[in-house]
Amino acid sequence: MARVTLIGDSIRNSYEPIVIDALSPEGHEVWGAPGNSQYFLFTLTSLGGWLGQFENSDVVHWNNGLRDIGHNPNRAPVQMPLDVYASNLGFIGRQLLATGAKVVFASTTPVHPERPFVNDQWSWRNDEIDAYNDAARAVMKDLAIPVNELHAIVSSDIERFLSADQLHLSDEGKQACADAVCGAVRTQVQS
Repeated sequence: MARVTLIGDSIRNSYEPIVIDALSPEGHEVWGAPGNSQYFLFTLTSLGGWLGQFENSDVVHWNNGLRDIGHNPNRAPVQMPLDVYASNLGFIGRQLLATGAKVVFASTTPVHPERPFVNDQWSWRNDEIDAYNDAARAVMKDLAIPVNELHAIVSSDIERFLSADQLHLSDEGKQACADAVCGAVRTQVQS
């Protein structure tokens, strides 16, 4: 039996119930960070409160990305700078590792290539998602944190794995990502 913590944005929220349903019968206790972990800054400022709730976690599966990579006309800067994003991921990763848990980072999922980019609402570009994922992979490599490639899974069948909003996961996408998360957790528990 392992204690498993899930941290992440709305993508994590969507697959979390499936992960709980899959891992709980195996005797694992799964806890999700309350609500939506949003930006890396939200995760960073919330860690202090969360650490007491998952200080004995065996595995932490974590992601921050979509909200940092996205362009939001109601924030300054409109997009989090890549170097700031990478630096803060490193800081969060070190804090998570300091708990003694095995940590897995999930790459940020793509948006549908046909999703329009507009200047007056949240918007994303896949080339930027790719660049931020590359930076995150480099940070995780330095920290010896494995990366669960949810981006590759969703990209492999983007029509089937994204919902009508071309950003969030469809039911099939939720299942595919949940399967990958469960696999990553099981690998860490067995290692």
